[in-house]
Amino acid sequence: MMIRTGAGALALLMAGAAGAEAQLDELRVGLVAHDVVDHAEDGPQVSVEALFSSPDFLARVWSPRPYLYGSFSTQGYTNLVAAGLAWDGHLTDRLRIEGSLGISYNDGVSDVVDLPPGDPDRIRIAETRALLGSDWLFRSQIGADYMMTERWAVGAYYEHFSHGQILGNGRNQALDEFGVRLGYHFGG
Repeated sequence: MMIRTGAGALALLMAGAAGAEAQLDELRVGLVAHDVVDHAEDGPQVSVEALFSSPDFLARVWSPRPYLYGSFSTQGYTNLVAAGLAWDGHLTDRLRIEGSLGISYNDGVSDVVDLPPGDPDRIRIAETRALLGSDWLFRSQIGADYMMTERWAVGAYYEHFSHGQILGNGRNQALDEFGVRLGYHFGG
């Protein structure tokens, strides 16, 4: 329920920000190695991302594409949804690099401070879950995609989720993830 509420809020935010002129430009699906630094939450995530054409008013900031993103646990751990802006550049006709920034909502564990020290649940949760410190986290991502055809691309990316002591305070284990993705471009 919480993740649906957060996803709905992010979708409304992006719909308002992108305006009526943005159209679906690219759709991606991927497989993500979750929590690759701390390994508190092991197991793969499945990702889905929709990127939209850049609206005219974003031309002043190098025409980033608005995006909606979801990363969903296959093991019952933290799910994340995000919205933001993605900038890309072409290194060659087929090779593209991308960087993005956004804000995300998660259904993970913020902290265990409300549980008494020595409580078995506190110990189990602290050992098996990332303690994120906030439901809202920043998302930064860098990736590269190879255009196999005019429409289909494969790529790899790294993403980092953290509240940076701005969207929360105290606990901030963050999440680092590596993913591979398959993208389909709707534009010409």
